[in-house]
Amino acid sequence: MSNQGRTYLKYMVIGCFGTFLVLIVIGLAIVFGGKYALDYAMEQFADENPTAFSESTLGPEESAILEKKFNSFFNGEGGDLTKKSLAMNSDEINHLVANDPEFSDIKDKIRFTIEGSQMKTQLSLPMDDFKKMYPDLPQGMLQGKYINTDAVIDFRSTGKSVGAYVKSMTIKNKRVPASLLSNIQGRNLLEAGPLANRLKKIGDIKIQNGNIIFT
Repeated sequence: MSNQGRTYLKYMVIGCFGTFLVLIVIGLAIVFGGKYALDYAMEQFADENPTAFSESTLGPEESAILEKKFNSFFNGEGGDLTKKSLAMNSDEINHLVANDPEFSDIKDKIRFTIEGSQMKTQLSLPMDDFKKMYPDLPQGMLQGKYINTDAVIDFRSTGKSVGAYVKSMTIKNKRVPASLLSNIQGRNLLEAGPLANRLKKIGDIKIQNGNIIFT
């Protein structure tokens, strides 16, 4: 698979993953505030175990077809788009995340499901990652626990840029409080880090007929 193609998709996936991580921490702090309240929040939202994701269902022939169409779209210096569009279903996206070495650091943390015109994201976020971001949190408070969250993602195009936004979210089978979700819904998940520059040559991203379509 082309390095440029992997880079585009990796930044999209990591953008969603990293932004979710930050927003969940910020949101919990806003809603619950204070150590004792945050302790309570961890009891409500943290799991002892990560989400067990299923293995890829793509065979060798399907994997080869996926690599060919991926390379035909992302080809040329600087990631010039040589084909008009690229459509991938959730099995194909998850196959890349689970099997491509480029995604080895997040392959056990994220999966996608596309149903009709709706994309759902499953995230299993180690609380140890939160500890790296917020070293002042008490030792042992987050250690060995996970935030397992499901979110519905809405893609929007303004003609100049493409955005991905949280439409709804549940954590540990509990709907995220409206006060927390309101702090997340207006934020574009694709603006994280270098992602905006990497995706600037993509005119649109849409979910249609069980596929994510890049144009």
